[in-house]
Amino acid sequence: MAILVTGAGGKTSKAVIPQLKDAGIPFIVGSTRGASASAPGVDAVKFDWTDESTYPIPFQHAFPNGEKITAVYIVPGPVAEPSPVINAFVDYAMKEQGVKRFVMCAGESLKKGGPFVGEVWSHFDDVGAEYMVLRPTWFLENYLDWFYSPLKNENKIYTCAGDSTMAFVSAEDIAALAIKGLTAEKPFNRDFAVHGPELVTHDQLAEKFSKALGRKIEHVNLTEEKRAAMLTEAGFPAGFAQFMAWLEAHAPNKELDTAAATVTGKKLVSCDEFIEKHKSAWL
Repeated sequence: MAILVTGAGGKTSKAVIPQLKDAGIPFIVGSTRGASASAPGVDAVKFDWTDESTYPIPFQHAFPNGEKITAVYIVPGPVAEPSPVINAFVDYAMKEQGVKRFVMCAGESLKKGGPFVGEVWSHFDDVGAEYMVLRPTWFLENYLDWFYSPLKNENKIYTCAGDSTMAFVSAEDIAALAIKGLTAEKPFNRDFAVHGPELVTHDQLAEKFSKALGRKIEHVNLTEEKRAAMLTEAGFPAGFAQFMAWLEAHAPNKELDTAAATVTGKKLVSCDEFIEKHKSAWL
């Protein structure tokens, strides 16, 4: 068996790839960047959700032992209307290439049959696919990119989350669950809300950063409108900025979901562990 990994630039795909390598599982990366998305020990080919002519390309890859792609890791990517094109690929992969299993990573607010890729979730059931749908909460890796600059340069974490709690999760743990879904003998055919090991407010997260970095980090709570404007000023598309601000304001975790730890059997990465591992980035 072999795996097709899409969304080469995404946080979870970047975490899935080294875990597949470590496990010795053959895989190929499909990217709009084609072979330029390759890295040492990682082969990549051209793949674009919006271009059906690229759908056969990953399946033409010659794996060393003649393996065939039997499962696909789906990361929707920045596609305006992702459901129709992803559904088209699922149909192609099943009918033309014999693929049975799909693991799709979206977000915790995803609803079956709803907007964004909710229709893909429904489509899995409609066509009899084996699947797992991942609905992770807030990524700790966000603090290495779009939260990075104010944290490093202003000693501030800006949100519109107020005092709500989040079960911050690492892409490393999301990837571990994804690989279980891709490789388990029996399909899960369900969704998972993917949480980290603890509920933390942004004020508490700021305290954790302060302790690890040896300087005062402040959480600054904004209105949803001001937060969207700040993200827009930082270069995010206006629609995406408004959506992310809405998520911050309306997607708190009130209880921990422990399914990820149960299925993977691993100790999940805590906020303190993540900060300690990456603290040189913010010093």
